[in-house]
Amino acid sequence: MKRSTDRILTTHAGRLPNPSNMEEIIAARTGDQGKHDELVRFGVTEMVSKQVELKNDIHSDGEFWKTRDQRYYDGRTTGVELIPVTVDKPAWILTNQPERCMPEFREFFAVYDAIGNTPMPGVTFQPATQREAVTGPLEYLGQGTIKHEIEVVKAGISAAGADLEDFFFPVLSPGWLSHFLWNEYYQTEEEFFHALADFFKGEYEAVVEAGFVLQIDDPSMVTRYGFPNPPLSIEGYRKHVEMRVEATNYALTNVPEDQVRFHMCWGSQHSPHTTDLPLKNVIDLFLKVNAGAYSIEAADVRHQLDWKLWEDVKLPDGKIFIPGVVAHKTTTIEPPELVADRILTYARIMGRENVIAGTDCGYGNRVYPEIAWAKMRSMAEGARIASEQLWP
Repeated sequence: MKRSTDRILTTHAGRLPNPSNMEEIIAARTGDQGKHDELVRFGVTEMVSKQVELKNDIHSDGEFWKTRDQRYYDGRTTGVELIPVTVDKPAWILTNQPERCMPEFREFFAVYDAIGNTPMPGVTFQPATQREAVTGPLEYLGQGTIKHEIEVVKAGISAAGADLEDFFFPVLSPGWLSHFLWNEYYQTEEEFFHALADFFKGEYEAVVEAGFVLQIDDPSMVTRYGFPNPPLSIEGYRKHVEMRVEATNYALTNVPEDQVRFHMCWGSQHSPHTTDLPLKNVIDLFLKVNAGAYSIEAADVRHQLDWKLWEDVKLPDGKIFIPGVVAHKTTTIEPPELVADRILTYARIMGRENVIAGTDCGYGNRVYPEIAWAKMRSMAEGARIASEQLWP
């Protein structure tokens, strides 16, 4: 895993704006596999070239090609099937439900649920009529699907003339996948998460064996706090987090820490976020994940002061910290001087070589594409300004 040895490196959380051929990719997904692969390869090449152009240092493939539909599960595991949505069981576990989460903003959610983060003229979201549920034992079908996907991504990277060592490959955590799956088979939450961890062991190992740095995404480590009704106590929620950290670490049993970065944020939804669980309540558990680098939301106004916690909580020796220095929940483009100031704050606390500039969450589908790219450009310039002060 790269470090900031002579300047502050820049990266992001994985998801990028869609490539120019996205409509073709979607149309080909259920058709000819060869055509779909070629279109994805072209899209990856476009995304890589854009990151290089904007002087981003540590790239992803853009994640635009990833889905979590029934086809995703059918290629990886048994035990998952589509069943009808009901009033008490929507398509996603954490679907916005104003009566449970932030009820004072009911009118806002009535609009937000129809347009999402980046509304487009004439486009509205149609309510899902089916949901994925675990109705039998999850038995991993092997690495065939993930290895095929990796080869397609590698081909796109190669076509862009990029070096594989500059890339990370995001995969969900066991806990985050549970956001998309209803458990209607396992008797306890612990059994369910252990089964999900078994599912991911092979995926994680395939990514690292292919030469990528593995990024594990787990926003719902903290976002799940605001949704249960009645709400959990902090103590009760910490027990939930401990369980999901144990599941993640089990899935990482055969993966070296220095090839893993762990990403946590408070969700990509552009909502009031008044129920965000404060970082202070889980900061110790966050650092228990067996990773070499920790990526976390830090630029959003509800978490901009979290840097103060790190003056008392020490980053473990040898680890890398990737704070968000640009936000994904605002269309305001951070000026490079502000980006530099945020970088300098963390470099002062943790040491310049232990900091890489990152984003709160992915750019794609969170802000309009031209704004996302402008934020990436501003981050690179901010890192340059900070580096000139850190390496005079």
